[in-house]
Amino acid sequence: MKAKIAIGVAPLSALAVFGQAAPAAASGFALNTQSAESLGAATAGAQATPGKPGNAYFNPASIVGVEGFETSFSVVGVWNDTSYDNAEAALFGTVPVAGETSGDAVIGDGVFPTGAVATKLNDRLFAGLAFYAPFGFNSSYDDASVARYHGTLSQVVAASVSPLLGIDLGGGWSIAAGPRFQYLENDIEGANDAAGIEAALLMTSAVPGTDDVFYKINSTDWGYGFAAGFQGVIGERVTFGASYSSKIDHRLKGSVDFAIEDSAAAQTLAGAAGLFLDTDTVSTLTTPATLQFGARIEASENTRLMVSASQNRWGAFKELVTRFENPAQPAETLTQNWGNTWGGAVGVERDFGPAQTFRLGVMYEEGPVNEAYASPRLPGDSRVLVGAGYSRKLSDKAKLHLAASYIFHDTLPLNESAAYPENLFRGSYQGDWKAGTVAAAIGIDWKF
Repeated sequence: MKAKIAIGVAPLSALAVFGQAAPAAASGFALNTQSAESLGAATAGAQATPGKPGNAYFNPASIVGVEGFETSFSVVGVWNDTSYDNAEAALFGTVPVAGETSGDAVIGDGVFPTGAVATKLNDRLFAGLAFYAPFGFNSSYDDASVARYHGTLSQVVAASVSPLLGIDLGGGWSIAAGPRFQYLENDIEGANDAAGIEAALLMTSAVPGTDDVFYKINSTDWGYGFAAGFQGVIGERVTFGASYSSKIDHRLKGSVDFAIEDSAAAQTLAGAAGLFLDTDTVSTLTTPATLQFGARIEASENTRLMVSASQNRWGAFKELVTRFENPAQPAETLTQNWGNTWGGAVGVERDFGPAQTFRLGVMYEEGPVNEAYASPRLPGDSRVLVGAGYSRKLSDKAKLHLAASYIFHDTLPLNESAAYPENLFRGSYQGDWKAGTVAAAIGIDWKF
């Protein structure tokens, strides 16, 4: 008989190597808050910014045009006001799960750094190195929540580094590309209905939901892909840019620890069936390819209009599979069937004198989650981000950037069906998830 471990959430939490990362301004568990300057305009036009190393996440060609050796660093903070309520769950379709039906602070907060360095090698060649936190998520529920069989902690952390080479093609056109190395870590915790599994195996008449065994999983992996982009001038007023970042396949290796000392049913199953024994794990996850476009239009001598569009190719995210070295522990599958998403942003930037710039922007992005499989593991939704920013030239070498934004999330109903084979021992789950997010950033550009 198959014991449900609810491993599906494992690859869905990435904590940027530098600190916890929380969902912000991109679809799924992608993070789009990669520089203070771009956040102020809700990322509008960030793909079309020559000589701006800090925007290399949006377009590697942004390194082309630096005057010498330049750096750009930002620290981004994300604070979430999240809750779930009206939750209910049932095991085997008939046994209600006892526990908490509402709670706050479901999605965690996070602070992470991003940045890039770039240098001019000669009149045509430029080199750079960019690092950022492209994906991140953490969610948590109390051990007594009715959601516990679907995960009590889900935490994904990703950090990427990308060496880049750019070429000035002349006439205002440039290209750049480079490999992208991505570290992914995930930590999850949850509960398994040991009593229900024991009863299903006809080993006892235990009542499902009365004896849980909690587990912890940690797994990590390095993966690799590439990023490429170009920028060009169209006429006298328009700068255009486009970029592509490839998908990255991860094969995460780790281990699972079961707290069987706290569960009599788990101890029985461990001895009789070999279940719930600590063992190594292997799980798979592919982070999506991203296609981005952007343009900056010189509306006047001191005012620029910016637009952008992007596609996150989450359609490749069909399922998550975790396998155990213990042959008695069946592999776990979590169906997702996410879809590709589009997003767009518009913004305006205005200079006030030679040293100050203000910017405003708004972005809308679709959520990739298939409603048929939406669950508390990874609530996903469409969102609207409104941002404002300020930049000030501190000297001929230094420039300061400040930005803040608020993200409006759709209210998302969750409805996990017990009819799915993978939920045989997790049971069903229904409830509402609500969120509001504040993001703020500070950055500095420095020319050497």
